[in-house]
Amino acid sequence: MGGQEILVQWGGLLGNVFAGLVTELVIVILGVLFAHTIQIKWEEWRHGGWRVRVMRNDEEMILERAISPAKAKEILQEPANLSVFLKGVVSPYAIIRCDLIGEGRERGLLVEDEKEKLLIINLARNPTGNSAGKEAGQRRL
Repeated sequence: MGGQEILVQWGGLLGNVFAGLVTELVIVILGVLFAHTIQIKWEEWRHGGWRVRVMRNDEEMILERAISPAKAKEILQEPANLSVFLKGVVSPYAIIRCDLIGEGRERGLLVEDEKEKLLIINLARNPTGNSAGKEAGQRRL
């Protein structure tokens, strides 16, 4: 075998290796895109469709707003995020005067309907007065 033939064989081998790497790269990219699409659809199915409704009393609705799937996932996984989000939604209409997650659920101020994918805030159940704020102000002295 001459040197020329060895170079031709190495050239063919390198060409085949390069073609295999490019093929594998394309397959990996397509696989990642496919998996990402499936994950997005799954999250839309699981967390999509949630709404928040603010009620002045048991009958009068002030606001109903859709919640994006990404935001729904975030607030449903962490109660602190849920409280901050809901207080932000309610802030143009009222000041929440209790812990929305604990006491608010007990009072009926916050109702979570998982079947209907609905968060209801009934402002008629919001405690009146501001005793917690007065105590906090006294402690700041």
